This record gives sequence, C-alpha cells and structure tokens, in this order.
Amino acid sequence: MWNAVHISWEEAWTEHLNDCRIDPGFPSFNDYCRDNKFPITVISSGLYPLISRIMNQFLGEDKAGEIEIVCNNGKIQDRNWRIIWRDNTIYGNDKSKTLMKARETAEENTIFIFCGDGVSDISAARHADVLFARKDRDLEFYCKREGIPYIPFDTFAEIEQVTRALVEGESRIEKTETGFYKVI
Repeated sequence: MWNAVHISWEEAWTEHLNDCRIDPGFPSFNDYCRDNKFPITVISSGLYPLISRIMNQFLGEDKAGEIEIVCNNGKIQDRNWRIIWRDNTIYGNDKSKTLMKARETAEENTIFIFCGDGVSDISAARHADVLFARKDRDLEFYCKREGIPYIPFDTFAEIEQVTRALVEGESRIEKTETGFYKVI
C-alpha cells in the first residue's frame, strides 16, 4: 500500500492530512492522566511521522512529547513513502507485546487500560485489564464474538469518566470466570 504513495510530505499535509483530528475527548483525558501521573502510550499500526505531527498539532509539543508512541515508522524521501515495520506481524506492530512489556516493570496493582477500534487492536484485547472498543468497529465485533468483556465508547470523554470512577473508588475491576476483567 505505502509503495503506491507518491506525494511529498508537504503535499500529504496540504492535500490530505490537514483535516485530521484527534478524538475530541482526548485532550481532557490526557490532562487528567498527566495530573494523576498516569502514563499514556499510543500504540498504533500507523506511521510515527504522521502520528507525532498530529499529536503535536492538537496537544502542543510539550504535552505530546510526554506521550510514548509505539508504532511503525516511515521514511519519506522526495515523493516516495516507505514503511518501516516495527515487527514481522501482519500489521507490523503486535500491540500485545507493548502491553506485556509494560506489565513486567509496572507495580503490581497497576490497571492497564487499552482503547482500540480495529483489527490491529485484537492482539492487545486479551492483555488489557479494562478494554474499551470503539462502537460499531472491528474490535467491538471481535470482542462480542469471542466473549471478551469490553466497554463500548464513542469518545475519550467516556474513557475518562470510567477512569475517574476507578481512581475515585466508585468502580472497581473484577476478574470473570473467563479470566478477563470487567468494570463493576
């Protein structure tokens, strides 16, 4: 797919990407996590140059710079784009590996929240304590089919609401008989 892209970086932004927007609830969610010293990691099958620029554009360089981005990379030279895969899996970035690695160094009571929407998020779905799946997207369909507990969402405002409830003790997570967790 990326071999078929033949536009310059400037053309990509001017003609296609200037209209990109992040989820309207994400800046508030990010601020809440920053205030509580909860790290955010963006795990994506996208390209670092694109994701980084979009995050900088909407959050500012200081806030965006605090967010770890784990994704594929890309090299853009003249009018040619080449993807540099993070690993050899189908989407070039097995997101479950990032979650498993984070668990190795996290405190025992750390709750891992994962938010996703597409098929590239399926590998991570089984490794989150709290899983959010965007409504009517592939990850939600997968979770329904496989019986994986998840919370459907439209915007990060909903994710922030559940996170706040967990932090304030209004909700908690409980392990189900399937081995997955659910928020109660």
